[in-house]
Amino acid sequence: MIVHEYGHAVHHAQVPGFGTTPESGAIGEAFGDYLAVAVGTHAAGKYGWPVKADAACVADWDATGYSEAPHCLRRIDGTKTYADREGEVHADGEIWSRALLDIRTSLGARTADRIIVNAQFGFAPDTSFRDAALTTIATAEKMYGSGAAKAVRDAFRAREIPGV
Repeated sequence: MIVHEYGHAVHHAQVPGFGTTPESGAIGEAFGDYLAVAVGTHAAGKYGWPVKADAACVADWDATGYSEAPHCLRRIDGTKTYADREGEVHADGEIWSRALLDIRTSLGARTADRIIVNAQFGFAPDTSFRDAALTTIATAEKMYGSGAAKAVRDAFRAREIPGV
């Protein structure tokens, strides 16, 4: 959870006051979850730690007292789409984090992480899923060209984010 919370610090450093609406708050929770999984996976590979069998699980160590096995506080590989929003930032963040995971799977960790982090400089404190997705697509296009932009767009379309 330390890395998840660091994700919030990154957002606030990039865009002071980030997360003022339910959708921007969900994006913040999603990025924190994505970052925690990404850093954990990288560290496991770099230091030879055992890789969790369920790498898309966030904070499995924290959820043992109140969830059934596998214990996960949240997941970044779910099937939620925009239509599944609940108005709760952690639950709705699972929509955005899945898109980020799909971008990473499609483009590779280094390229995806660069696009995702650089795009966030263009977010507003109250950014919507649509506006953040469009900014991320434009960032991919600028940094890596039309192929990367298509992969990013496809990830957000798979989550059925309107207007993407």
